[in-house]
Amino acid sequence: MANVELKNLTKKYGDVVAVQNMNLKIPHNEFLVLVGPSGCGKSTTLRMIAGLEEITGGEIFIGKQLVNEKDPKDRNVSMVFQNYALYPHMTVEENLGFSLKIAKVEKKEIEQRVKEAVQILGLEELQKRKPSQLSGGQRQRVAMGRAIVRRPDAFLFDEPLSNLDAKLRTQMRTEIKKLHQNLKTTVIYVTHDQVEAMTLADRIIIMKDGYIEQIGSPIEVFNKPVNVFVATFIGSPPMNIIECDIIKKDNNLFIQVDKNTTFLCPKEKINSLENLKKVLIGIRAEDIIPSDNAITSNNTNWTFEKIIDLAEPLGTETQLFFKLNNKEIISRMYNPRPVNIGENIIFQIAINKVHFFNYETEKTI
Repeated sequence: MANVELKNLTKKYGDVVAVQNMNLKIPHNEFLVLVGPSGCGKSTTLRMIAGLEEITGGEIFIGKQLVNEKDPKDRNVSMVFQNYALYPHMTVEENLGFSLKIAKVEKKEIEQRVKEAVQILGLEELQKRKPSQLSGGQRQRVAMGRAIVRRPDAFLFDEPLSNLDAKLRTQMRTEIKKLHQNLKTTVIYVTHDQVEAMTLADRIIIMKDGYIEQIGSPIEVFNKPVNVFVATFIGSPPMNIIECDIIKKDNNLFIQVDKNTTFLCPKEKINSLENLKKVLIGIRAEDIIPSDNAITSNNTNWTFEKIIDLAEPLGTETQLFFKLNNKEIISRMYNPRPVNIGENIIFQIAINKVHFFNYETEKTI
């Protein structure tokens, strides 16, 4: 098992930059997730680590070895693909052992490694079946088993769950997490699904247009996003972002959301905001709390009343939709009661849950 390090890693397709000067250290046994929208460079990064994509510039180290010029088979990494990449004419058992057979590993050693993988992944009853006789989840377990038998320094997962239905994705997330805990090895995992990223990762890298936007634990990137992009990408539903005016009146500073909704600026933000005319505020749906008891806005809470445009019951919660500054806002009502469209509801926001972003740069203030 080994650390993985990227130094100034760059990939260009002509004039198009897919990955730009990425610097990253991935310690042994870390579960690192690369997440971002399509075209952000996450899969390209993974394929460069695997040796499936030529690099334009920079260096890749696996352990202490520089692997830029090494073939994929010589890098001692195993990759699990989105489409499983199983041989259709081989049984599960044969698929698991094939890479070892090609590498001329002794037959007894192959049998031992295949047996271990079968036990880890619960494939005992499926060994004689061919891929066409397996479900999507079973095929993905076989694909992971092929990676396990190689005993690699690092596992590389390229959107492995995207072909599965919602129930199977949840099940496979659990299995992948358990696999990492059992094998105690380095995992680099690519996904566009922020739920997968949040539930699996020790650290998350959020990418956009070939650049790293933020690196941190799931809790860090959720609670302390560095900009509007991260704030709206991580979390479901996305964080509500509202354009506001900054108003000075009677020696006080106010945040004006719309003509009917104005809040007193938090004391700790006055110095940062007093010279600005506009600001973006971000509030997560779960932090906009419906309240049946009116309270006054103060230095701790903001309170306002709005008409409900839509209510979506989801069982344990109801999502409420209303307008602020002509923008649709989502609130979560836990332990929900029936809500009628057109009903007036009072909402409360704890000021320490409000995120402030520069109007021009969209970076956190």
